[in-house]
Amino acid sequence: MPGEDLSIAESLRVLDVARELRNRRETAEEMFRHDSVRQQLKEKLLATAKLSGDTVTEAEIDVAIDQYLSNVHTYSPPEKGWRHFLATCWVVRDRIAIVLATAAAAATAWLVLF
Repeated sequence: MPGEDLSIAESLRVLDVARELRNRRETAEEMFRHDSVRQQLKEKLLATAKLSGDTVTEAEIDVAIDQYLSNVHTYSPPEKGWRHFLATCWVVRDRIAIVLATAAAAATAWLVLF
C-alpha cells in the first residue's frame, strides 16, 4: 500500500499539512458564517430596540453594525499620561531594578573606597 514505508519525519510533515488544511478550512467556514452572524445580530438588535420602545429602522441598525465591524479590529495607541508611564515602568521593571541596583552598588563602592 502507498504510504506504508513513510519515515516518522515524513509522517509528521503529512500531519502538519493536514492540520494546516484543517485550520484554513475553519477560517474559511468562519468567513462564510460572517453573514449569518451579522443577520442574527441585526435581528437581536431589532428585538431589543422593540422591547425598549426605541424606533430604530433596519437601515440605521445596518449602519451601526457596519461602523462597529469596521472599527472592531483597529489598533489605537494608548493616550500618553501618568497611567501610560506607570504601565511602561511596570513592563520594564526588571531593567529599572538592574539600573538602580548598579547605581546603588557604584555609589556604595565610591563612598567606601574614597
